[in-house]
Amino acid sequence: MQTSTPRDYRGLRRRQPLDDALPVTIRWVAKLPAEVRPVAMLKQFPRIANVIARAWTDAAEIQAVLDDLLVDRRGGRQGFPLEVTEELLVLRDYYQGRYPNGVSTGPDDDARDRSPPG
Repeated sequence: MQTSTPRDYRGLRRRQPLDDALPVTIRWVAKLPAEVRPVAMLKQFPRIANVIARAWTDAAEIQAVLDDLLVDRRGGRQGFPLEVTEELLVLRDYYQGRYPNGVSTGPDDDARDRSPPG
């Protein structure tokens, strides 16, 4: 009779994303004008802020990330609280140079300090 040893399934589980703001994310937020900083997002959804900070220097990637966060393509998603949604819209407008009183810190601005997290 063969005895089976219990399998360890922990290695098969999907890794949970880091739910703390990374240092690079904190630096990115600090460089934004005060009225554009996603403070509510940083507090409530730090992993989302990490994703945005990582994508910020790549125009195509940041557009895809922001569109994915703002548009419900799967249907029935709960969505973000209003203050976080507003911050996402402001970030999108700011990045695209459409934010009043703001100049984008898009991919051409200070790229040397935008190394990816990790």
